[in-house]
Formats: sequence, structure tokens, C-alpha cells
Amino acid sequence: MLTVEQAQDQHYVLVLWGPGAAWYPQLQRKKGYIREFKYLFVQRNYTLENLELHTTVFFSSLPNIVYTGCAKCGLELETDENRIYKQCFSCLPFTMKKIYYRPALMTVVDGRHDVCIRVESKLIEKILLNISADCLNRVIVPSSEITYGMVVADLFHSLLAVSAEPCVLKIQSLFVLDEKSYPLQQDFSLLDFYPDIAKHGADALL
Repeated sequence: MLTVEQAQDQHYVLVLWGPGAAWYPQLQRKKGYIREFKYLFVQRNYTLENLELHTTVFFSSLPNIVYTGCAKCGLELETDENRIYKQCFSCLPFTMKKIYYRPALMTVVDGRHDVCIRVESKLIEKILLNISADCLNRVIVPSSEITYGMVVADLFHSLLAVSAEPCVLKIQSLFVLDEKSYPLQQDFSLLDFYPDIAKHGADALL
């Protein structure tokens, strides 16, 4: 955690995360230098009532949220000792591959309760503004250095922010009960995602 100064004597706390934490010793030794930090995430600290700057960790970890799978069924493909992807035997003679987002667990909060929901690859892509996992390393326009992966990283930050905009989710629930109707297991799966709460709030079913 560092204290940084912008123009007009504005001081902020800068929290270093992930690979950025390795910068701390060097920054402490060379105080007073002007440095440029890109892709910072701003979050309000409600305890101290101020704004905090956070180095982003998602962009450097984007390769961990995708996988290479069969383009027909989505099965994750393993590699052999030569790092060549094995074939999906269930879909032979189809042999094409595709990059997918990994399914994930998403925690949603309505102010009183929080629920963990399974999110499949197609819906993760929809939440991320339909940015395909195949194009994360591509630049948005040839004259720009901004890649789709950077946009996805910003979207993840927005979703995790305390002040994130509310949205409507369509959820499927599955309950496993014992002979006395006591719930032994409960699973929730995301069926659809509606960021425009005013438009879809009346139509989405929970």
C-alpha cells in the first residue's frame, strides 16, 4: 500500500495487487519520481471515506479464465507431451478447436442475502458484452494499443465494484431433498442476464 500524489496536491492510497506487489521495494527506494500507472481501478473505502486506487490483477490473469476446447461440444482438450492438443474422440471426425471462457461461480447480493450461482461459458461471454474469448489479444482498432482483453479486465472490475449497477438475473434452482423434505443440496444456475433493470425487471423471473 502506497500513498501517491496527483496534480494539485491530491493524495490517494494506491494498493498493489498481484504482480504489482513486486514493485513496492523499488517504489519505496525512489520516492518523488513521476511514474505512470495504467489501468488502475478506483474504489471507495467506506471505512475511511476516501477513494483508493488499485492496480489491476485481472488483465495479467486473463489466460487463466479461458481454455481451449472442442468447437463442437466445448469439452476442454488436454495436451500431449509435445503440447499438441488431443482430439475430442466423442466428436470425431470433427477436429476444430475454439477458445472458451471457463465456467465460473458468481456470488450475487440483493442487500440481505448472497447466493452462489453457476455461470456457463456462453453467459460469461454475454456478461462481457459478447466479447469472444478468441479475440482477447486483438486490438480494438489498428491505431490503438487497447485490446479486447483490457476491456474484459475493466468489465470484471466493474462487476466486482461495491457500487456496481444492479441488474436482473434469470436463475434456475435445483434442490435435492431427503425423505423428510429437508434440503440436502441446492444448486443455482444462471439462465440469462439483463443489465437494463428498467427494461427487463418486470419480465425476468427469479
